Amino acid sequence: MTMGLAAEKIYLAKIIAAKTSGSISMIGSGLIIRDVILRWHRRKENQFLPIAQHIILSMSIADLFNSCFVHFLGTWMVPKGDITISDEKYPIPLAAGNETTCHIQAFIWDLFTIAGCSSNATLATAYWLLVCKEKKENELKQWKWQFPLVCLPWILGLVDSFLYVIGFNCYGFTGGWFCGAFVGVDSPHIGWRNWLLTAEVGLINTWIISMMLMLIKFVHTVEKRSSAYRRNEQTRKKSIQVTWQGIWFILAYMAAMIPAIITLVVKDYPMAYPIFVACLNPLQGALNTFVYFRPKYKAERQKMVSGSDRRNSRLSSFLKTLNVTLPRRSSVSLPTPPNHDNGDFENSCQEDMEIDSRSKDDEFEGNK
Repeated sequence: MTMGLAAEKIYLAKIIAAKTSGSISMIGSGLIIRDVILRWHRRKENQFLPIAQHIILSMSIADLFNSCFVHFLGTWMVPKGDITISDEKYPIPLAAGNETTCHIQAFIWDLFTIAGCSSNATLATAYWLLVCKEKKENELKQWKWQFPLVCLPWILGLVDSFLYVIGFNCYGFTGGWFCGAFVGVDSPHIGWRNWLLTAEVGLINTWIISMMLMLIKFVHTVEKRSSAYRRNEQTRKKSIQVTWQGIWFILAYMAAMIPAIITLVVKDYPMAYPIFVACLNPLQGALNTFVYFRPKYKAERQKMVSGSDRRNSRLSSFLKTLNVTLPRRSSVSLPTPPNHDNGDFENSCQEDMEIDSRSKDDEFEGNK
């Protein structure tokens, strides 16, 4: 009985951890979306943004909806019922939904998970094309590149969610903190669904890892042959910075996804491990936010170090990075009496004395 109560508390802690991490990711993804839109409005005649910005915007939209409806709302959209923990049944914590909300949550999870993971793969591909293949931004703005890099992830997500969640009704509560469409759902088609999902996740992760390895190889080659590199030093440093930005995005994705994938492959893991997964898996948007704003924050801090803006504190650098302006205090200027401690009062007295002496001299001359 004690083991069951401990497992129940761990399960409740897992749900609360997922809600907390999901809310943080919602804020982070919203900041990225806001920043990309502001960048787009600042461009002349609303020109197209770089391809990486398009994919990051798409990826952040997917994470925003996933964090809100899957991780933050979580069991609030799950039908009330019991869950078996350590061979004992307990009510599902914080369950307040019904079959309709469960169906909606499973559809959202399937759509935005596939779209988000695929967008991570296309983002890694875009960095590889820009850095390793030296593709120009004008070339990548063409539809032959825009379609596979930006549109294809959403097409895959829509096809997958409509086929299995709407068509075959492969959805339900799987024992985590949300309704999904994968292992644990009671459906005659769940076997095919699990096979397809495993193939999709395997191909996406394999592609992302291969892109990361090629980017790392590029950085190693450039740094090793820096003296004989055919481009100038500034261009070389810029290429290395862009490459590392792509690598950091890939590492952020892997940090959020690999712990969850382990639970699908390994069955015997510590009892508290699901709490770790619930804390890390919903943090995809927060990790992306750190990677996205990191170069801009470093540039703001560099201004203070170089002396161009010594008034720039860490808080002001952080706010400038996020394009946030704090409202200023409205103050009413009142007339101040003359300060007897400074030279202004002495000067005014001296001027009065000179004027008074002149008037006396004029009066004396008039009497004569």
